[in-house]
Amino acid sequence: MTLSATVLRNRLLSRARLRHLEVFVRTADLGSVKRAAEAIGMAQPTATQALSDLETLLGSALFLRHSKGMSATALGVALLPMARRMLALVDEAATQTVAITSHASSVVRVAANAAGISSLLGDALPAFASAHPDILVQLQEADAANQPSLLTAGEIDCFVCRAPEVLPEGWEFTALQQDRFAVVAAPGHPLARKKRVSLAELEAATWLTTPAPVVARQAFDELFAASAQPPKTCNVLTTSPTMIWALLARKELLALLPRSVVRHLLDGGHLVELHWHSPSTFRDIGMLLPLRERSAALDRFARFLSARSTPARAKLGAS
Repeated sequence: MTLSATVLRNRLLSRARLRHLEVFVRTADLGSVKRAAEAIGMAQPTATQALSDLETLLGSALFLRHSKGMSATALGVALLPMARRMLALVDEAATQTVAITSHASSVVRVAANAAGISSLLGDALPAFASAHPDILVQLQEADAANQPSLLTAGEIDCFVCRAPEVLPEGWEFTALQQDRFAVVAAPGHPLARKKRVSLAELEAATWLTTPAPVVARQAFDELFAASAQPPKTCNVLTTSPTMIWALLARKELLALLPRSVVRHLLDGGHLVELHWHSPSTFRDIGMLLPLRERSAALDRFARFLSARSTPARAKLGAS
């Protein structure tokens, strides 16, 4: 007999356990119950029974067993993202409970891209933590691709990022800091010692570039669009600030990047900005905040960032 959604819901609420989900997720990740049990610290027969119990509750198999291990069924593939979210909520609940019962009275969940962390939060968060010890800031790094899911799922209270090309419904953007592109290199690069660098010298250099979808790559392509021949490029493509620093430090390369992303490396003397005026600007960095009623903690956090930043140039929001 086919189960109705209501019957299955009631069955899961009364008999399913979080341990069932953990075994399910680890088995999907590792391809076998044995390895899942070892990762969790559980006896293999207990893990096997937990997985069997979950499949019995669902009335369908989650995995296909074969000689090389286990692979998820169509149901397993569909349920896996939801199981991951449920376990992530358990982690978040444990973190917030400990924080609030120990010292913090409220929590602000913040997501930020690399530019937001480098240009705003790297300086502001230590000061905010000292000034507001009663507020726990949960920070996660996320790029533009993750932004829509984080906003719609209600998993964050604030996103520190660039001004979006299309404003998400129910959110407003407050600009806090301008940004621009900069040509950067290691201090030992031959062009780093020049008072002014020409376009011809840039065309003759070897460059570290980012993948095509990244805006910095678009700016790079526009810079040399009129050149007779594209400049030489390194055979590594990356958006990782740490890897960019490592490559620039070890090889005679230039990179065209948002200044905000490498600001801490420039301030520390690890990289230098070449004396060449780029006409390319970049979208402002600021805060995406919900239009709905906000917590007092979120308002304090937003005001703190605004006070420490350059004057806001614009506020975008639904009318």
